[in-house]
Amino acid sequence: MIHIVTDTTSQLTPAEIEKYRINLVSLRAIANGKTYKDQIDITSKEFSDILASDQEFPTTSQPSLGDFVATYQKIIDDDPDAQIISIHIGTVLSGTANTAQMAAQQFDNDIRIVDGGTADRGTSYLVLKAGQMLQTGFTLDDIEKEVTAMIPNTKFYLFINNMDYLVKGGRASKATGFISSLIKLKPVVTVQNNQLNFAHKCRGKKQMEKIVQKVIQEIIGNPNIKDVGLPFVDDDLESKQIRDAILAKRPDINIVLNYTSPSLMPHAGPEGFAITYNDKY
Repeated sequence: MIHIVTDTTSQLTPAEIEKYRINLVSLRAIANGKTYKDQIDITSKEFSDILASDQEFPTTSQPSLGDFVATYQKIIDDDPDAQIISIHIGTVLSGTANTAQMAAQQFDNDIRIVDGGTADRGTSYLVLKAGQMLQTGFTLDDIEKEVTAMIPNTKFYLFINNMDYLVKGGRASKATGFISSLIKLKPVVTVQNNQLNFAHKCRGKKQMEKIVQKVIQEIIGNPNIKDVGLPFVDDDLESKQIRDAILAKRPDINIVLNYTSPSLMPHAGPEGFAITYNDKY
């Protein structure tokens, strides 16, 4: 039997996890001297609250090798002939897929690792496609091929309203953060096919809003788009406005609006949000 594994950054809904019997491996959040397993010991909302506080800036880390070994072992204990497809956040953002690959090498079973090249609901589209194909009776080769083919068509736009978290986390210098605040720089970062690019450097809210509207129109105008993810860091107002604008023209689209994974929050920053979808499948 084929089994599916992914990590907690994929932001699958409880119903999706149950329907396709998805096995989840948790990333870790480290805050105030404690280590928490994502979605087990700490929720995305709780991590967002910690980020917003004046306490020591928290960090995140990928699952351990032991976490993956334990997950694969449990599956194989229950199904000795198990085949596994393990789909994960892009290596441009996390080493999770690399750790999964090392764990897979410790088993004789056929375990395929897919580096999703993206994040959040972008990864979930790959996982859900695998689940649909599994239930239809496709082989592991078929599933891996189809899921891999989806990766270049997964779009992920990250809208950064301020650079505070990037500075706190050491991903941007204090000088860069100070200058960005002066000119009200609001970058738009794309994560696609395992490449992270500053697609737009908006000078102020109005320029960013133009990019948001452009993405909304692209979604509305493409009949292939059936699912849109709207993850956010701490404030869902903008995400709700985007949802309403899309549904006003395309009520057929399934929209998942929720807190993003703790692993992505330090990249996005306060009031950060994203739009993700796959424009082919």
